[in-house]
Amino acid sequence: MSIELKVGRCYRAKKTRPAGQFASYANDRQITHIGVSTVQFDGPSVHAGRQYPSIRKEKFIEWASHDVTDELPPGEWQLWPIPKGDAK
Repeated sequence: MSIELKVGRCYRAKKTRPAGQFASYANDRQITHIGVSTVQFDGPSVHAGRQYPSIRKEKFIEWASHDVTDELPPGEWQLWPIPKGDAK
């Protein structure tokens, strides 16, 4: 199974963990830029004021389980722990 990467979409990890500075959120990642061979992303694990990290597309696809954009409230991250009915 291959995931189609798109700018502005949010993806959940295969092994979801807590992340965030002031509250606990799932370690989801939202793509901000896609280059020729890299993906740049934002997420709860990226501290405020820091540059968005970028990794190779292959590594991002290995990390990602599925697209969760439509499951999240607009402009918000998934709180941790994820309720049993919301986890996939």
